[in-house]
Amino acid sequence: MSIEKSNVALYRIIGSVVYDWLVLLGLLMVFGFFAVAINHSLTGEEAISSENIFFKLYILAVIALYFVYFWHRSGQTVGMKAWKIQLQSVDQTPIKAKQLFTRLIVAVPSYAIGLIGILWLFTPSKRTWQDMASGTQLTFKPRK
Repeated sequence: MSIEKSNVALYRIIGSVVYDWLVLLGLLMVFGFFAVAINHSLTGEEAISSENIFFKLYILAVIALYFVYFWHRSGQTVGMKAWKIQLQSVDQTPIKAKQLFTRLIVAVPSYAIGLIGILWLFTPSKRTWQDMASGTQLTFKPRK
């Protein structure tokens, strides 16, 4: 395993996250529209209750699929592509599904607890919590 120190600046990671959440906001509006339309045709209700567990799970699935799809497809989400960040396996092999889901699960507390998992970039390893847990790393890929 050739673990390299991350060469991605913190501002790029945060910029990428903000960009991805803006994209996700649009996706959630579209997918939310479909959920409300389907719910209305099945139940006759005009809106979905905020306590509806199925709707919450649906929204979480849309978010998870966004990240997993793009990480698996190219190692870059839309935000990562804009900020020239690439996700790769530390051993340079194709990223496995287990790594993607581990990264996704660990990223939640990493971002939710005051970005503490991201601030790990300031340690000697220069890797975030989700990088260490999943055996992945972020690299800066400037355009040629």
